[in-house]
Parts: sequence; structure tokens; C-alpha cells
Amino acid sequence: MLPKDDTQQNAELRQAFLKHLPRRIETVRKRGHRICSGVWDLNTLTLLFQDVQGLAGAAGRYGFLDASERLYQVEQLLEPWVRAPRLPDAAERQAIEAQIGALADVGAAPTATLRSPRDFLVPLPEQLAQQAVPVSLRPPEEYWRRYSHREVERISSDSHGQPPPAPVAAPVVVEPGYAEGTLVNATSAFELDTAPPMPAPAMPAPPTEDEAGAQPGTGQAPAQTPRRGRGGRIFYLADIAPFGRELTQALTAMGYVVDRVDSAEELKEVLGSIAPDLILLDAGYFEQIEHLGEFVKRVRQRVSNRVPLLAMAAENDLNARLKAMRAGADAFVPQPIAAADAALRVRDLLDIDGDDPFRVMIVEDDRSQALFAESVLRKAGMRTQAVTEPLQTLDELERFKPDLVLMDLYMPNISGLELTAIVREREQFINIPIVFLSGEQDSEKHFEALSAGGDDFLAKPIRPKFLISAVTNRARRARQLARRRVLDPKDSTTGLYHRTFLIDRVNELLGAEERPDGVGGLLFVEVEGTQHLREQRGLAVYESVMRQVGAAIAGHARPDEHAARYGDASYVLLAPTRPDGGLEALAQEIVDRLSQDVALVDGQAVMLSARVGVAVFAPQFADAAEVLNAAERACARARQQAGQRVLVHRSGPGTGVVDAIRRALADNAFQLLFQPIVSLHSTGEEQYEVLLRLRTDGGEVISAGALFEAAARAGLVAEVDRWCLAQCLRVVEERKRAGRPVRLFVNHSCESMRDGERIGWLRQILETRRVSGEFLALEFRLHDLVGHIDVALPFIAAVRELGVKVVVDDLDASLDSLQLLGSLPADYVKLADRYTLGNSAGGHAEELKTLVRAAHDRSRYVMAAKVETAQSAALLWTLGVDLIQGNFVQQPGAELGFDFSASAL
Repeated sequence: MLPKDDTQQNAELRQAFLKHLPRRIETVRKRGHRICSGVWDLNTLTLLFQDVQGLAGAAGRYGFLDASERLYQVEQLLEPWVRAPRLPDAAERQAIEAQIGALADVGAAPTATLRSPRDFLVPLPEQLAQQAVPVSLRPPEEYWRRYSHREVERISSDSHGQPPPAPVAAPVVVEPGYAEGTLVNATSAFELDTAPPMPAPAMPAPPTEDEAGAQPGTGQAPAQTPRRGRGGRIFYLADIAPFGRELTQALTAMGYVVDRVDSAEELKEVLGSIAPDLILLDAGYFEQIEHLGEFVKRVRQRVSNRVPLLAMAAENDLNARLKAMRAGADAFVPQPIAAADAALRVRDLLDIDGDDPFRVMIVEDDRSQALFAESVLRKAGMRTQAVTEPLQTLDELERFKPDLVLMDLYMPNISGLELTAIVREREQFINIPIVFLSGEQDSEKHFEALSAGGDDFLAKPIRPKFLISAVTNRARRARQLARRRVLDPKDSTTGLYHRTFLIDRVNELLGAEERPDGVGGLLFVEVEGTQHLREQRGLAVYESVMRQVGAAIAGHARPDEHAARYGDASYVLLAPTRPDGGLEALAQEIVDRLSQDVALVDGQAVMLSARVGVAVFAPQFADAAEVLNAAERACARARQQAGQRVLVHRSGPGTGVVDAIRRALADNAFQLLFQPIVSLHSTGEEQYEVLLRLRTDGGEVISAGALFEAAARAGLVAEVDRWCLAQCLRVVEERKRAGRPVRLFVNHSCESMRDGERIGWLRQILETRRVSGEFLALEFRLHDLVGHIDVALPFIAAVRELGVKVVVDDLDASLDSLQLLGSLPADYVKLADRYTLGNSAGGHAEELKTLVRAAHDRSRYVMAAKVETAQSAALLWTLGVDLIQGNFVQQPGAELGFDFSASAL
């Protein structure tokens, strides 16, 4: 397995964050409602504030600027109540709840044209006010689609084209303490809500069981509901158990419209009005599958396409499977199973046929025979491509990408057997079904065809329905297997999950409404000594060893835990329920296991070692990226400490600087200082080095080193870089309007180079502020570039296309520096500090001459920083250095008032 690049990792993290953002927002809204309408609890308020703060930062990091700004406004509203606790009055509570409630549309998917039924809420009768907790009932999404077309037309005409009002439910008595969101209505599975209710007329009479599948008065099958989202509509017969709610959420996140019903009679009722894209039967209703299966079969007879039925059962024996098959179930899923895995099975079943017809290539030299097969298959809704020149088959396979190949046995120039063998040599076609269609009656020839790589043999002449059935079954099975290879989150050989699946699970856990602090976390496992193995034994052996290592790590995972390969020689393991100490013990077990003989190459044991960084879940983590960053950096710190194999990242007293950085990002509280950069050979061009400072609430100034070390530990470096760039471009714009253009030199980290959104964001902000990229210079430290050259080269090329200047900092006379100087398209190079500290330039005069000459030969300007004396400045001038900065020129300050007109020596 080759690791994905960091751009794809960023894309996966961004996509996972976006997927779970609506649910995270809903959690924030519920917490806000709870604290504003109930007891004003400081702990709950703090958790709410941390959630909003983390989401605002993460949304900004992934480019969701509107969401970030809206969340930031709520964060500003809550912060005074966290910093200086007091009880708000009723008006203040109402204002806070209104502001939090306004987040409802943040991160929401585009809505349909029809107005949401959430606007139509049903109050309880007034006479029950003293007997029950006052609540409102909210119908499921687009409940009006359950009506027959005749009823929809009637109600729509009465309401002037608007969706019909919600039906009046039977009185519902909700006992105090009843869980919010519980399904309480046996007819429509309505949810509890607290929004202001609206009155509504009564529901029209439902169709009878005899009318199932037919529209009233027509006897015709109901029109199939247009598919929404990625897959369509699902009717889910389930109770109110947590598994049902989790599965509904997972399917909704995939883009499906899920209508949950809680009785077999209600399922029959809704099936009488509309046919869904899939019927899902929960394990609690499996005993009714025979009766329901008969009803579903009658519905299938009246619709144009088959309605799949997926049945779940508590038992996984032959009798249960046989019972499901005889009832007409298309898939059988035994429990227990994770909701995410069950959702994948549903998606697999729904997307096999999808909206894309099967693609069939017909290889037949007889044109009339090819046209016959094309005509039959096209009438069945398939896309076909006839190849009457067999030698063109490989080219057509590449272009058409069929689901199945229909092959003649005897053709001129090349036989079907020979062509099949050649096709099977191509890796991308090794799994494509090849079905022979020939008049050959000799069974030995049939056997030869199958031995050559064919999947089936059909004898001519063949009846059209037999041809359609054979092709459809083979193509459907091939497409299903192909999708499982892509969608199945788990490698059955190693037990490792796909990285995207694990990232998604981390975001799902972080989005839980009640997330216990100090329970659950992520392990980042880095395997050492693999580079030598790869260089000595080659990629094939290396990958074999890595698969064995992955299997060993996955072997330590419990059923509710997931391990995945994260990088070339790194793995992550998600353990959502282990306590802090259990995570550390698990990490030590993995280290001990990998130090043993876990991998074999040619029968010989390969000795490996590993280090593990552990990140314990905490409210401060806004998304999966921050958890991964914390675990990876804990592993990196373990690497720096001799004898340390396991290190745990904990959020605690040591995170005061991190908290200050978070507040500074939220409040724009960083301080920018500017130090002039002057030319030793000309005058007039205004240039400044930008220095970042942060002052704590106690007045302490955090040094740049401590600031960036803490930001790196918390995964905030990229956000700090982005903030600094945004502020610098604001200054550049202001100076441009004032008629005094200035170029600012800004430090940039390797973490920001790995941000897949950074280039697009930078382009957008340059265009928005209408400033040229030439007034911005990004500085990169030499050792960062050497260690991340794979991402540095394309990133630097991209920023230079925007006109932005590039500076390589910390240049010396080492081989790495000289090689990088020749290969990297930089505009400036900045000398290492050892050349300028004190009066040390004289001791390195020859070395400096060589460096300056090499830089000038490649059209690079040479800069020297930390110049403190006139003697150093004069010596650097004689050696050919172009630009200097330091306290000799001017100390850093908050203003840009240096007189560049008199700066040249």
C-alpha cells in the first residue's frame, strides 16, 4: 500500500469535519437551550464555550469562513460569562439562546424547494397542560409525500401550493424526565421539539391494505419518488433503541432521506402511498418478516423497479437466513454490528444499480450478431459498445470501461480464448466478467474457455430474456464486488480500516453531545527502522512487512476499536472507551509486541521497534486533525527522549500557553511588531520583517519560540500562520491606499505548506484586498524545507505563481544548503545567525564570500539578520550582502515609521 499524500489527508480531514458539522452545531444548540432554560451551570457553560471556540477555529482552518464568523460571534457572546461568572437575568438568557439558536443553518446542506415540515408543529391540547410536560410534535422530513397524489393535489390547492400542514396527533402524555427526541407517536414517529407550535387540520384517511402499491382510483403503480441526496428514500421499521437512532443519523449523513416507522401496520400504510428506494427492517421486527415480505412482494409487482428489502436479525444461523431469503430479502445483516458498518451495507445495496446503467462491451466479428445483442441489451436499459474488430478490444476497454464483456469464441486474427488471456494480463481488467456467447456445442471447448479466464458460457441461439438475466446478474455482482473493494472500510487480511473511515469515526466521537473527559483517545504508532529495509530489500518486501505490522497492531484492538495505516510507516488506533491509563498500557503492549518477531521475510524474522504517541480525548479538541496532531507530536517528543517509547499528550496545567493562543486567535489579540530591512546598496524600497508576540492576561510576554512550540503541540501553527498573513495583507492594503507601498517578510511553517486550502485562500485574499503578491515575502527555515521537500517544492511554485516572494532562512555553507540553493526557486536567502551574531562575520569571511557569490550567480538577494553593530554592517557590505536587519538598524516596533530614504551605507 502506498501512502496518500498530505494534500489528500487534508482533504479527508476537511470532508470529515464538514460531514459532522451539522450534528456538532445541533449539540451546541441543545446545550445552549439546556443551560438557558434550566439551571445555569458553569461547567456546562464552559463545555459549551470550548465547543464553540474549537468549532470556530476548525471551520476557519478548513475555509468555511461564514460558519467560522458565526461561531466566533457566539464565542464572543459567551466569553464574558465564562471569564467572570454570574447569573444572567431572563432577558440575557433569552438573548444568548437566540444567538445560539441562530446557528441552525450553519453547515446545513442545501435544502429542497419545498418548505421544511419543521415549520409545521403540533401543540398538545390545552386540557393536558396540567398533566404532562408541554412539548410539541415534529413530523418526519417531507411527511406529505406519504399522501396519495390525489390527496397532495387537493391539499396543495387548499394551501396555495405550500406543503400540507401537519396532521393532528393523538394526545401524548410525556412523563417528566422523558428523553428529548424520543419517538412518541405510533402513527408517524414524530420527534419532540420545543419550537413554537402551529395549529393544523386533520390527516386524510390512509389507504387500506388492499390498496397497497396502487394510487386511489387508478389501480396504477405509484410513481417512483425521485432520488434525493446520493441514494434516495429509505423506509426504516425500527424502535427507539440507540442503534436505530445511530443508523438513521449515519444514513442521513450519507445523503439518504430516512423515514422511520415503529410498527408493521404503519409501514404498510406508507407503502400504500409511495414506494421507497429501500425498505430496512430492524432486528426487533424480524419475526414479522414473512408477513411483511408478502406485502412487499405485492408492492414490487406494481412499481417499475425492484424495491430492495434489507433485513437485520439477532441470530446468524441458517434458519434465519433462509427465512429472510424466502421472504424476498435482498440482503441479510446479523447483529451485533456497528451503525456505521450497517450504513455501508445499505449504501452498498442501494448503489449497486444506482442511476448508472450497466455497461456491456460486445466483442463479435459478425456485425448482425453484434447488433442483435446490442438491441436486446439496450432495450433492457443497458449501455452497449460493439467491437467488430477484435484487435481493437484493449483500446476500447480503456475507453468504454465496461461492467461486463460479451465475447465470441471464434473470430479472425485472434480467438476469444487468446483475447481473454491477453485481457486478463492487464491488472485493471483482471476482475471484469467475460461471458462467452457462441454456437460451439463441444463441452471441452466450453471448459477451455472458462480455463482461459472466462466467467460463463452462453450457447447460441439464446432467448433475449435469458441473455438479459445472465448479463444483469453477472454485471450486478461485479459492480457489487467493485464497490465493496472501495467502500468496505476494513481490510479482511490485516484487520486495518481505511484511514478516511477512522477519521470520520473520530469526528463522530468528538461530536457526541455527552463526551466524557479523559476517556478514550488515539494512538499514533511510528515504526522505526523501515527505511533501511526498503532500501535494502525493495518495495515489495517492505510492503509485506508493513502489512504484517498492521495486522499485529489491529490484533490489539477490541471490537469497538479501529486501527488504520496513516502514513508510510505509521499507524493510528482509535480506542473510544479506554480510560487514560488503559490507553498508555495499550501503547506499551504494542511497543512490546512490535519489538518481538512480528514480521517474516523469506522465513527470517525482521526486528523492528516502534514509538507511540497518545492523545486522550478532551473538550479542547475541535476535530480529528487536532487529535491526530496531538498524538503525532507526542510521538515526536518520545523520539527526542532517550529510552522513551510511549508518551501521552494530556490537556492540563501545561496548556496555559495553548489557551492563550486560542484566545488570541479568537480575539485578534496577537501583537505584530515590525523591524525594517534596509538595502546596503540602494534607497527607497520599504521592507519590514514581521515579528509575532503574545502577552498573557498576567502581562507576561510569550517568546516566539515558546509560542510556536505550544502552537505546534496543539496543532495550531497553521491557524497562527493564517492569522498573521491575513493581518499583514491588511497592513499592505492600508499602505497601498496611503500611497506608501511596503513589502512585509512573514515566517511560514511546514505545517502551513501541508494545508491543502492555503494556496486557494491566499489567492482569494489577495484578490479581495486587490494587492499584488510581490508585496508579500514568505520565509521558510532551511531545515523545514530539507525535511519536507516533497511538499515544499510544489507549495513554493504555487505561491510564486501568485507573485509572492520566497525567502530561505538559516542558510550556511553545508552541502544541504548549497544543493537547495541550486534547486529551490527562491528570491532571497537569509544567512544563518552564526554569521552575524556579535562580530563573527569576520571569522567566516571566505565562507560568506562563497555563499554570497553562489546566491548572486542564481539571482538571489542575500539578507543578514540580527546585525547589532556598525562594524558588522560594514563588513557585510564589503562581502556583497544586499540587505540587513537588526537592532543596529532599528529595534522592532508597532509602527512602520522608519526613514528608508537615508538608510544606505
